[in-house]
Amino acid sequence: MRPIRIRAALAMTAVATVLTYMGSGTAQAWQGWPEPAAAQSVTPTPSSGTANRCLDPEGTDLNALLSIREQIIGPPACRVAVAMKPWVSVFPSWGTAADAAGAVYPAGYTPSLPKPMDDFILKFLGVRIVQDIGTPQERSFSFGPEVLRLVVIEEGIPFATFASPALPGLRPGTHTSTVFFRMSFEHCDGAGTSREDDCLPAGETAYTGNIAFEVVKQRA
Repeated sequence: MRPIRIRAALAMTAVATVLTYMGSGTAQAWQGWPEPAAAQSVTPTPSSGTANRCLDPEGTDLNALLSIREQIIGPPACRVAVAMKPWVSVFPSWGTAADAAGAVYPAGYTPSLPKPMDDFILKFLGVRIVQDIGTPQERSFSFGPEVLRLVVIEEGIPFATFASPALPGLRPGTHTSTVFFRMSFEHCDGAGTSREDDCLPAGETAYTGNIAFEVVKQRA
């Protein structure tokens, strides 16, 4: 399935085992995180001076989980940044079938490695993050596979979780962030037989839409 949300891939560590996955999806063009059921105060106000704390729709503190000190832009409740201060892009996880035994694939597709998550990691080259796409202020930042920070295991299912390095601070106003994945070869998540829903093509493909966020001045 497509990465609709960060899901329990960033679940609370009380109910998920977090592992740094170094070798032993649920794929789709991302449509967006669901809006939180209730408003959450997850990003400090510009004058608060408190540590950055971004909560995903399920209440997970992404700064703590991913060891990020900078302000995060990603889930709906984390779309305000302080002007001219570094920020980090966090985007939805990628899930796969748990193992080769339970994996199913589209006709004609053969994975390079038996475990679907291993196959994804092998083929994942990195991302290109485009800031203010389609405007005179457009800037692109390319990163390698280091943006894959963790693989979180939830109920036996692996989810790759992502975060960019720190990006330069922005001037006040409305901005957008768009994430493109780069894959060396086609990857299918082992969770279904639809290439549209369960695979990422070789080359570069849009992984998110244009995520709008606000940059505000720091109050004294």
